[in-house]
Amino acid sequence: MSVFSKRPHAESKSKRTGSSVRRFYQEHWCGVVFSSFANLSFLHLAGADFYEQFYAALFRTYDSWEALPQHWRIDKIMQAGWLARQAGELSASLPAKRGASHLRVFSVGSGLGFIEYNFLKELPEAELHVSEPSAAGMDWIRACIPPERIHIGAVPGALPPDLRFDMIYLSAVDYFLRQKAFVRLLADLRPRLVRGGRLICLSASFLEDDGMASALANVCKTAFYALLHLAGIRRKQFWGWLRTREEYLAAAREAGYEDIREGRLEDGARTFWMSGC
Repeated sequence: MSVFSKRPHAESKSKRTGSSVRRFYQEHWCGVVFSSFANLSFLHLAGADFYEQFYAALFRTYDSWEALPQHWRIDKIMQAGWLARQAGELSASLPAKRGASHLRVFSVGSGLGFIEYNFLKELPEAELHVSEPSAAGMDWIRACIPPERIHIGAVPGALPPDLRFDMIYLSAVDYFLRQKAFVRLLADLRPRLVRGGRLICLSASFLEDDGMASALANVCKTAFYALLHLAGIRRKQFWGWLRTREEYLAAAREAGYEDIREGRLEDGARTFWMSGC
């Protein structure tokens, strides 16, 4: 069954706003320990200097995508295949019926580019564009993407003004944004879709339970982490914000999207996705 035929969301009765999104923290990623190269902040998001040092440490640790942890690669390969299937189905439904050979796709915040590498293995005829705030992490993906399709800087400003896409996707990107900034990004990207095009968001920061007991447990856990951080026993980096299903759907509605749909992937993390046009 097509992902786009899966269940449309029901209007949420929740009155919550973006203020309820919760903070979360990280100590390492794929074996790269953040405290080995940076002073970690419990209060402030990692900045450009942090990410430059992180990618330098990562490239010293791993010499290719294939060297990264297997469980991470398996999930990303599944996500890439899923995205490629949705792009293929979308190409058949677009008004112009142009086919996959003329399909133009944009990955916002492609990171190391492993999803994009595998997306192109599944759909090599697609015109895939990628973006990152800086070029620090793009060493490997440059071998797969022509330079004119690599856009460095904040989107949509980093894009040529007349460039439009059949599909835009964000994979594990929104955690870095507060709710208002997330809404603004979604709204800014919507005019970059062609008529009939869709935006897809894959979440790596999905909050399953936002009830009273869960919120109280989170406050206690955060206070405990803060004490360990201040004592220098176990330092963590403030990494971003978690969102509930209702907050994702509310963001899409506020950004002006229609025909909003949602679901879960069958990867190891049961990744939450939503899409809209």
